[in-house]
Amino acid sequence: MNRPLRCSFLNPSRSRWGFMLAALLLLAVPSFARSWSISRFDARYTIADDGAVLIEEEIHPSFSGTYNGITRDIPVEYPGPNGTDYKLFLKVESVTDENGNKIKFEQSHRTERVAGGTSHEFLFLKIYAGGTDTERTVRISYRAANAVRFFKDHDEFYWNVTGNDWKIPIDSSSAFVALPAAAAGHLKAQAFTGAYGSRQQEAISKITGNYISFETSNPLEARSGLTIDVWIPKGVIREPSWFTRNIIWFIAGNPGVLLPVWAFAVMSGLWWWKGRDADAGMSVAPMYEPPKGLTPAEAGTLISDAIESRDITSTLIDLAVKGYLKIIETEDKVFFIKHKDYILRLMKPRAEWQNLVAHEIEVLNNIFPELTAQETTLSSLRNRFYVALPSIRKEIMDSLKTKNLYSTDPESAKGLALVGVLVIVLPFLWLQMTGAVRLTNSPAVLVVGVLLTIAIVFLFGRKLSAKTVRGARTRIECLGFKEFMTRVDGDRLKRMPPDTFERFLPYAMAFGVEHHWAKAFQGLITEPPSWYVGSGYGTPGMMWGPIMFTNSMHSFATSAYDSFVAAPQASSTGSGFGSGGSFGGGGGFSGGGFGGGGGDAF
Repeated sequence: MNRPLRCSFLNPSRSRWGFMLAALLLLAVPSFARSWSISRFDARYTIADDGAVLIEEEIHPSFSGTYNGITRDIPVEYPGPNGTDYKLFLKVESVTDENGNKIKFEQSHRTERVAGGTSHEFLFLKIYAGGTDTERTVRISYRAANAVRFFKDHDEFYWNVTGNDWKIPIDSSSAFVALPAAAAGHLKAQAFTGAYGSRQQEAISKITGNYISFETSNPLEARSGLTIDVWIPKGVIREPSWFTRNIIWFIAGNPGVLLPVWAFAVMSGLWWWKGRDADAGMSVAPMYEPPKGLTPAEAGTLISDAIESRDITSTLIDLAVKGYLKIIETEDKVFFIKHKDYILRLMKPRAEWQNLVAHEIEVLNNIFPELTAQETTLSSLRNRFYVALPSIRKEIMDSLKTKNLYSTDPESAKGLALVGVLVIVLPFLWLQMTGAVRLTNSPAVLVVGVLLTIAIVFLFGRKLSAKTVRGARTRIECLGFKEFMTRVDGDRLKRMPPDTFERFLPYAMAFGVEHHWAKAFQGLITEPPSWYVGSGYGTPGMMWGPIMFTNSMHSFATSAYDSFVAAPQASSTGSGFGSGGSFGGGGGFSGGGFGGGGGDAF
């Protein structure tokens, strides 16, 4: 039995899909049919005697289909020596049609990756000269500075006329170069065509006086271009000054070198705003006692505007001098190697600590964390005392602020320094990330700039703290006391109380002048203080003296701070770490020189 034929196109479901497919194909036809080309690309270059170049490009795009216009991009950064950038300065003057009517355009700067993996800045023009099935004329006029290259025996205008980044062929191209009259009779010219790097010379050049014309003899294929090279005798173009070429233009091409300058401006501004001490209204004069109510750690901090290791260790000595500690030096031998340690013995119970200031109590609490502890060794503080250092530093700073000696204390100054770092780095980082500016192509330039910036921030960071009038005067008094300890003579010391040496020794250690202080007492003191027991004291033939004792104190202070800062080390995995120009010698090629780029239609 014969079955009737079924027409699938009569099936409503299938026919619906068929109509939709047909509609999509019809919609796609115009985009597939759309195309464009460039019939001519002509350019005129007028070079002034100061090296400035007026560039006038005339592009003839032909559209088949509907287009909104064309784009034109021109590189403004080129590789310089040692990884630096050579900057071309372009200024667009106008975009018009063949009758001089203005054409709407937009311009911007973009950073794009080019051959070799590096990125360079481009001037990007979006020109609204579109139409449907028509030919347009686009005239772009712009000026260029730093476009002439200067060598020892000649100068050179080496320019990529069309660029090698057009995705379509260019039927013909020409260039016309006008130079100052002094160049007449002394010019040389050559031209290159083809893809980037090609040394084809399918172009005709003609020199007439101080004018040179170039014309391609064959169409330029997609991603091919015309590059011209003009040899100019010395003296025709006025060479820019050394300062302009090597400073101004170098900075313009490598703005990363301005990072230290910007850092200096920001940090000096912060210092002027927050870091200047008030005027003390007095000068340094010898003081025979430390400022009243100031501990050695506070005095040392006030002089240096920083809490240093000797400020912390001087607190230990001061506590011993005041009778709260006794320091006993011990010495063991292990395989003929001497090992020195110190016993710290608590001499006053906690109930008698009420006369101590906060940072002194903090030191004692962390040396003797257990209420019943009366004795410990210095070596046992390793890997545990370090956690107390931030609180000890804070107590010292809080005390100085409570005494109205600082308007901006050194610890707060660190926060200001951090603000300064953010103000310095963020603008450069933003410019780099957005592509508005690229700092440099040279790692060396960037490394030097960063190192100088770090040094500037570090130096100013130490100067951002500011003292009040009272603080400035107290610092002057501390400096006067330090001067006294440095220059004191034996005659004056004979008239001072017997305990002067040990009472002021903690201040001498905080100021870093303990050896001067000890030398002044040599021969005046023969008995060691009761709060320190040295391992060699009492040995027959050994004479005790202030210098020997101070050396022991210096050794103790060094060992103490080593124990204070010692922290457990976390395990980690390490990581491993011609005579110049293009003339003569065949140095020229298509796509070489300045200019270039390309464009597209949209």
